[in-house]
Amino acid sequence: MKRLLAVLTLVLGVGAHADGFKIGLGGYCPVGFVKAGKSVFGDPKFASEYEGTTFYNSSADAKKMFDKDPASFVGAIKYKGFCATGLAMSKKLESDPSIFSRIDGSIYFFSSKEAKTMFDKDPKKFIGQANAEWAKLQ
Repeated sequence: MKRLLAVLTLVLGVGAHADGFKIGLGGYCPVGFVKAGKSVFGDPKFASEYEGTTFYNSSADAKKMFDKDPASFVGAIKYKGFCATGLAMSKKLESDPSIFSRIDGSIYFFSSKEAKTMFDKDPKKFIGQANAEWAKLQ
């Protein structure tokens, strides 16, 4: 069941509960990205709510860390999870949370392995371009 939920939320981008709340990061644990640099599926039994979005944490400890300072975890995710390479090319693309780079405490997601490979060749260039595009969208 957990696997099905994860697949559905990845396919749909940001999933939704029956009560209308959004599921952030495709069901992946935000603490895993920021603290461990790993994409780890969260568990609904360790759910946390922040700004109208539900985030699934991978453990009780991860939930405790997230709940203590959710803004720092959500704030580390750049461009609200859209593909960093896509933004640098003026395209707002959904990303796959299992494909990411962690640079200076920030998490950048990508729509494909190819997009990540492009980004990783010159992160400063892509971050600069993506930041400029993101500013236009705000």
